[in-house]
Amino acid sequence: MRKITAILGYGRKNIASHFTYPSDVVNAAYSISLSRAGCLPFLVPATENPEIIRDTIKAVDAILIPGGADVDPSLYGEEPAYSEETSLKNDNFQIMAIREAISQGKPVFGICRGMQVINVALGGSLYQDLEKEMEGSIRHTCYEKPESPAHDLKLESSGFLSLLLGKREMKVNSLHHQGIKRLAEGLKVAAFSPDGLIEAVENREKRIYAVQYHPEALAMADDGDSKALFSFFSSIIGDR
Repeated sequence: MRKITAILGYGRKNIASHFTYPSDVVNAAYSISLSRAGCLPFLVPATENPEIIRDTIKAVDAILIPGGADVDPSLYGEEPAYSEETSLKNDNFQIMAIREAISQGKPVFGICRGMQVINVALGGSLYQDLEKEMEGSIRHTCYEKPESPAHDLKLESSGFLSLLLGKREMKVNSLHHQGIKRLAEGLKVAAFSPDGLIEAVENREKRIYAVQYHPEALAMADDGDSKALFSFFSSIIGDR
């Protein structure tokens, strides 16, 4: 039986001009990649209702937090400096869902913004803009080539990516201008970019795994490493 995986939605301005309320959206590459790995994905609309979040987490086997807009810096104790589009409603929803999933012992998988939200939910902080705040930062905003490698990753020998793929380096895409500054307690680094930015984290005991790059986009271009990552996530969920 397929493993029910909740993709946490992100409410945005309505995509149909005749509607006044927002739309909950997610790139189809996430659901396609999860489906190919044996999961049954569905979109969970953003809400700040704790009862709905609790019941949703009870009903699923795992959650995935996808890419999206910036995390509001007030959530990690900073004033806005270089953050762009933010939404406290979306942030609060995803942070509440992450904490609830951990409380219920459900696996958590984060991609790009998803990794950043996990870090903030657990007490870490972010660079609001890598080029402006991180000395020696390479270019991470390669938005023009989402399905192509942009830079190398250095994999920690004991990290999940190295153990999964059987290597110490890999090439990934890069579509972000923020990143982890202070790592949250309980998370372990699994990969760095050449400038030292954290690019993957994990907590095996709590089944938390997250990457800064976009494996769903690479998987759509038939990248074997990215498809293996989704299969890995499916495998840690366990059977229903």
